[in-house]
Amino acid sequence: MGAMSRKVTMFFENRVGPFDWYEDDSGGFKAFKGRFLIYDRAGKIQDFVLGQIALRNQRTAEVYLYDPPLYIGKHRHGRCMQLLTPGGKWFRLHFEKPASTFGDAYTFVEHMLTEAFNLTH
Repeated sequence: MGAMSRKVTMFFENRVGPFDWYEDDSGGFKAFKGRFLIYDRAGKIQDFVLGQIALRNQRTAEVYLYDPPLYIGKHRHGRCMQLLTPGGKWFRLHFEKPASTFGDAYTFVEHMLTEAFNLTH
């Protein structure tokens, strides 16, 4: 059953959040894993990026993206992506002012990916 047995997590901040994210607290802290969706100008989903948002403390949400698309480099925040290990595919998003909640981090990343997609398509 693998994926079906996971605990599904939704966030509630004026609306229900992404339904395909799940909570994983096996590392001793709250981490949410799922997909950041990428939309075209018409609002249709065009792509997605696997990711993780870790909440190690109450003040900072750490964001990780797996193998983000190359067009993210053309976005003004593209330089904020830091490769975690040489030859790897996980990147950490460095925030000038870090998000403090899952909802804020998720929304920022989804908007950034969508803007980058629409700049190049």
